[in-house]
Amino acid sequence: MLAKITIKFYYLCMKQFGCVKYDGSANIEIRSDILRVIPFVLIYLFLNIYNSNHFFFWDTVQLASKHAHFFYDNNFNFLLLPDEMDSGHIPFWGAYLALLWKFFGKSLIVSNLSVIPFIIGFIWQAYVLLRKFIRKKYLFWALALFLLDATLLAQSILPSPDVPLIFFFLLSLNAVFSNNKLLLSIGVFGLFAVSMRGMMVSVFILLIDLVLNFKVKEFRKLLPELVRKSIPYLPAFLLFLSYSLYHISEKGWIGYHENSPWAGSFERVGITGFFRNSMILSWRLIDFGRIFLWLAMLIIIVVKFKNLKSNKKALRLLFMFIAILVILSSNMLLHKNLLGHRYLLPAFLVFSLFVNYLIFEILTKHKVLIASILLGGLLSGNLWVYPEKISQGWDASLAYLPYFELQNHMDTYIKSQNIPFNAVGAEFPINTPRKYLHLSSDTVAYGNKNVNSDKYIIHSNIFNNFSDNELAKLSTDFRKIKSFRKNQIYVTVYVKREYE
Repeated sequence: MLAKITIKFYYLCMKQFGCVKYDGSANIEIRSDILRVIPFVLIYLFLNIYNSNHFFFWDTVQLASKHAHFFYDNNFNFLLLPDEMDSGHIPFWGAYLALLWKFFGKSLIVSNLSVIPFIIGFIWQAYVLLRKFIRKKYLFWALALFLLDATLLAQSILPSPDVPLIFFFLLSLNAVFSNNKLLLSIGVFGLFAVSMRGMMVSVFILLIDLVLNFKVKEFRKLLPELVRKSIPYLPAFLLFLSYSLYHISEKGWIGYHENSPWAGSFERVGITGFFRNSMILSWRLIDFGRIFLWLAMLIIIVVKFKNLKSNKKALRLLFMFIAILVILSSNMLLHKNLLGHRYLLPAFLVFSLFVNYLIFEILTKHKVLIASILLGGLLSGNLWVYPEKISQGWDASLAYLPYFELQNHMDTYIKSQNIPFNAVGAEFPINTPRKYLHLSSDTVAYGNKNVNSDKYIIHSNIFNNFSDNELAKLSTDFRKIKSFRKNQIYVTVYVKREYE
C-alpha cells in the first residue's frame, strides 16, 4: 500500500511537470529529460546503500530514532511526544520512520534508506527548477553544482528530516513558477508537517507566489483575489492550527517550554550576540566549499555588471536568495545555537541556482571550465576538517564518514577490556543508549563525561562539547590507552593517571 501511494504520488508530480506522457492505455512514455537525472540518482543511491549500516548520528538520534521509538513502542496510540523529546513541531518524520519499521522491520538499513523516495523526488525537482533558467546543454553541469553541495550530500545519507524538507521546498517552488495550485498545496502541506523551519520556508514560498502570480489591477478585486490565492495554503494552515490547538490544550505550550532540553538554544542574545551570530552566519554561507561559489558570483557581478542590472531573471534570483536568507536567519540571529548548517539548506540551494544562472546564462566563455573548477571546490568541502578547538558542523559534510567505523572499533575494544560502557565518560552524540543509536535491545550507554571524576574518557574530534579547559586536562591528567584514526577523524579512550 505504501509503495503504491508513493508511485502514484511521483507519477502525479512527473505528469504535472511533463516528464511523462500518458495515452490513456497502460503505456507510459518517459521523456528523455528524465534520463538526465539518472547519474545523480545513482550517486545518491550508491552513497545511501553503501552507508546504510551506519548507526544514528547527530540530530537524527533525537529527530529520527527517539521520536520513531516512541511511536513504534506505543503502537501509535499517542499523537504527542513526551516533553523530554518534544521539539514543538509536528513529529511527521518520527511517525514516518516508525511506520516503515512496522512494515519492513526495525533496522538501521530500513532507517537509513527511508530517505530514498524523497531524494529521488528532490533530484527531479532540482532538474525541473534548473531547466527553467538554464539551457539544456548546460543542465548536467548546473545539476552537479546544485546537487553536490557538501551539506546536502551529508544530510542525504542520514535519516534526516531535512531531506523531505528539501523535497517539499523544491516541489513548492516549482509549483509557484508553474502556478500549479494542487502541487503547491501538497508541497506547503509537507513543509508544515516536517518542521517549524518548514513553516518558515513556506513564508518564502508565499512571498514568491505573491510576487510572481498575484496581479490585481482593480482595488475592488483585491480581497477576492487574496482569498483565492490563499486556498492552496489552507490545508497546511488547518494542519498547523489543529495540531497547535490540541498541543496547547494537552500541554499548555507551543514551540518550546522553560524546561525543554532545547530551551538554551532559544535564549535571546543582545547586540554583541547578534553580531557574533552574524559572523557565524557568514561563515556558514561560505563553509565546506561554498566559498568558491561566492568568489565566482562576485567576479561575475563585477565583470558583467552592465548586463546584470537589466537582466530580470538574474535580479529575481538575487531577490529570492536575499528573501529566503532573511526569513531563515531572522530567528537564528536573535537566539543562541540556532545556526546549524542544515537549517540553511534552502538558502544554499537558492544561492546555487543564482550562481548557476550567472555562469551559464550571463558568461559568454569558458562556462564548462569554470563550472568544473567550482565543482572541484565544492567537493573539496567534504575534506574540510577544522583544528580540534574549533567546533565543526559534523553533519554538514561527508568528512564524518570514517567516524562510524572508528567508533565501532572503539566499542569492540572497550568490551574486550571488560570496561563497562557506563564507566566511560563521553559526549554527544554517543552518550545515548544503544537502543537509540544501534537499534539494539541493549539499553547501556556511555556516561556523561566529567573530566574531574571519570576514570575513563572517550574523545573524538567529532565531539564539539569538550571545552578548551577539558581538552587541556585530557593531555595532563589522562593518558591515551587506545586510539583509532582514519583520514582526519580519530576516536581515543583515555585513563586517568591517578587510577593507573
